[in-house]
Formats: sequence, structure tokens, C-alpha cells
Amino acid sequence: MNPANFRLIIGVLVLASSVSIMSTDIYAPSLPHLPALFDTNAGMVKLTISLNVLMFGIGQMFHGPLSDRFGRKPVLLAAIALFTVSSFACALAQSIEQLILARMLQGFMGAAEAVVGMAIFRDLFDEKQQVRALAIFGMSIALGPAVAPIIGGYVHIWLGWRANFYLIGAAGILATVLIWKLLPESAAPDAGALKLSRVIGNYAALLSDKKFITYAAMVGIGMGIIYAFITGAPFILISQLGIATEKFGYYQAFIVGAYFIGSLVSMRLAGRMPTGRLLGIGLALVLAGGGAFLILALLDAITPASFAGSFAVMTLGLGPVFAVAPARAMLSTTRSAGSAAAMLGACEMLIGGLAAGAVSLLHGDTVWPVGIPIMCLMLAVAALAWRATRLARPAATAA
Repeated sequence: MNPANFRLIIGVLVLASSVSIMSTDIYAPSLPHLPALFDTNAGMVKLTISLNVLMFGIGQMFHGPLSDRFGRKPVLLAAIALFTVSSFACALAQSIEQLILARMLQGFMGAAEAVVGMAIFRDLFDEKQQVRALAIFGMSIALGPAVAPIIGGYVHIWLGWRANFYLIGAAGILATVLIWKLLPESAAPDAGALKLSRVIGNYAALLSDKKFITYAAMVGIGMGIIYAFITGAPFILISQLGIATEKFGYYQAFIVGAYFIGSLVSMRLAGRMPTGRLLGIGLALVLAGGGAFLILALLDAITPASFAGSFAVMTLGLGPVFAVAPARAMLSTTRSAGSAAAMLGACEMLIGGLAAGAVSLLHGDTVWPVGIPIMCLMLAVAALAWRATRLARPAATAA
């Protein structure tokens, strides 16, 4: 593939992913204000995140087989168009229940960009190219979560929370047009892809594939960390620690900046360092940041700086994890790219949604609604790191 086409594919997919990701981050600064605006409680407001993430995970199970059957481009185009409609529905919501339903639809449709993008990568690239592409992809889409809450905080102050969803809807229209005009098709439609026995067989085989599930779970743990922050951080930083609403975005930008650096380093090292070693470094950083956060919580020493700093170490490690683990998961199986990408994305977002849901259910006036899920996620990271080492031994022995 020539460099121009490579950049075109990455650019279009980055735009589609960024619009989907920003749909949550841009209104995160508004979250502490929504209970009063909708005459509800914080737990209900947090459901606009956790249920969105869960629908994002479930949606990928559908979009993957659909992209195998009808092609990558038609599925992505239809989904991003309906995502745009749901964004305007969010802006027009008159009750918290309406907002939750619109956010669920938004999550379901926004899932297509993740699963279809991953399938396109496997259609076109080998492992080293995928690691490089995923590092560039991760580094680029990190700009959305870094900038979105800063924009969203000021938009909330100047124009109100609804304006953020109108902004996302406008971006969705742009993404729809560019996908239609510029994105090439990377796979031939498979008429048998939607046969129920085949779909169930593919998913059952993937669930029993130890390598695939190990690396898919690593990606899921990473999303769990991110969504634990997104769901709980506005309430901790704004409501408990007293930072201004419009300043919240700068703390998130600092954390996303660490992820950007991790992705940049991964891109530079792809092809120069064994991918297993790069992955190990990322997992070690995640454990170090999570451990620091838990120690600070136990010592009751959480400040805005220490809260952001410990999460920044975790997201620094997520740069290599998100560059290597998805590529290893996709290349560990011979199953259809759409089904494999769907299962990978479902693991990713379902774990992320469970973490966000746990933060919602544990809501309180301490850091522990975030701390307890982080503790569970760190235990899972340690177990998966050990499992990946065991899985690598046969290959090393054979070599």
C-alpha cells in the first residue's frame, strides 16, 4: 500500500473514531450539573456513560458480522449517520430518561467505527504494520479526549450542555460525508457471514482461544481504567476537590497527553523492539500508576495533582498496550476479521462499561467509588501479564 492511501485510510478512521469518543468526553464537565438540571440524582446521570459504554460493546457484536456480510464501508457509513441522528436526540432530551435512551443509541451506533476500523487494519496490514498503524491511530484519536473536555467546559459555561451535543452532531455530518466520498472498501461481501450457526461458531471459537481472550482482556482492562476515570473524575475533581468546571478539561488533557506520549513511543519502537517487550513495559507502567493511586487513597492523600498524576502513569502505559495487544489478538486467530474485531471490541467496551457501572453504583463522597474498580482492574492486569508470559514460552522455546 502506498503512503498516500495509508494516510487516507488512517485519517478517515481517526475522524470517525474521534467523533464517537468525543461524544462522551465533551460533556463530561457538565455531568455534576445535570442532576439539578434534570431534577435527578448523580447515579442516574452516570448511567448516561455506563449504559452508553455497554451498548458500545454490545453493538460491536452486530457490526462485525454485518461488515463481513455487506462490506466495511456500507456498515460504517450507515452507523455514523445514525450516530449523528442520536447526537441531536441527546441535545433535544427533555428528561434524564430520554437522555439515557439517546446515549444508548449513540453508543450502539458509535461502536461501528471501532470494529470496522480494526477489521480494515487486519484486511490490509501485517503485525508490524498493524502495531505502527494502531500507535498512530491511538496517538491521533488521543487528541479528541484531550481537547474535548476543555471545549466542553467552556461551551457549557457559554451556551449550556445541549450545545455540546449539537457540536458532536455537526462533526458526525462531516464524518459521514468524508466516509462516503473517501473511504475505500477493503473486503468483499461474504453472503454467508450472517448465518446464525456461523456467527455463533465464530464467537464460540474466539471465546475458547486462550491467546485471543488474553490480549482482548488486556484491551478491556485499559478501557476500564479510562472509563473509571471519565465516570468518576468529574465528581471527584469538581464536586469534592473544588476545581472549576471549565478547568476540568485541563486535568483530562494531562492524562490523555501521557497516553499520547505512550503511543508516540510505541510508534517509534515498532519494528525496533520485540512487541512482547513493548507490551511488558506498558503493563508494568499501568501497574505502577494503579498501585500509586491506591496507596494515595489509603493514605487519604488524594489531591487534584496526585489524582491526575497517578492516572497519567497508567495511561502512559496504555499507549504500548493499545498498540500491541489488539494486533496480537487479531493475528492470533484465523476467524473472520469482522467477527474477531467485534469480539475484541465487545471485550474492550463491556469491561469498560462494567467499570463505569461500578463507579456509578458505588457513588459517594470519597475517592473509593473509583478506587475499588481500579483495585480490581490492577489485580486483573497482574493476572493477564502472568498469563501472557506463559503463552509466550512455547513460541520462545520453539524459536
